[in-house]
Amino acid sequence: MAARPPGAGPDREEQALRALVDSALELGIGWLTIQDPSGGRALRERARELADRNVAVADAARPCSGGSSRPEDVVRVESPVLRVLLAGERSGRREIVAAVEELAARGAQPDDVNEGMIGDALGVPDVDLLVLTGGDRRVPDLLVWQVAYSEIVVIDDPWPEVGEDPLRAAVAEYQRRDRRYGGLVAPR
Repeated sequence: MAARPPGAGPDREEQALRALVDSALELGIGWLTIQDPSGGRALRERARELADRNVAVADAARPCSGGSSRPEDVVRVESPVLRVLLAGERSGRREIVAAVEELAARGAQPDDVNEGMIGDALGVPDVDLLVLTGGDRRVPDLLVWQVAYSEIVVIDDPWPEVGEDPLRAAVAEYQRRDRRYGGLVAPR
């Protein structure tokens, strides 16, 4: 478990998570992945309330039904405007292995497997923006496949000090960049 900054506790983390979700909704973000030291406990507990706001909370740490590597919603939401993925201690490398195992179980032949099939089996879209907190400059072992072409913004504020202003600044920095997707320049 990550060390907590002085004064941080469950209430402070819950407030930070709430503010982060509210900011993501205001910014029109479609997916928000949170690797929270508490494992996203506060958001799981508020999943029904968030579902009323068309926010789906998916728990990547929870075993999926039917052997699927796809994270499942804690509370079913038909057409979410925001999907919050709670990333626990699950390894990004293990996610890739589970996706390949799922494809093999479905009878996929090695020559037929492609990037799209693996991405679909992972069940989480590619990440456009990866925000690292606490000044950390290492890419976490989280969504390894999906962050391959991500833009990375580092925020010096430690979790849970990150709030609306740093998130807005990270999104603004992302919007100023030319996306290259592994060599291809994205249209603006």
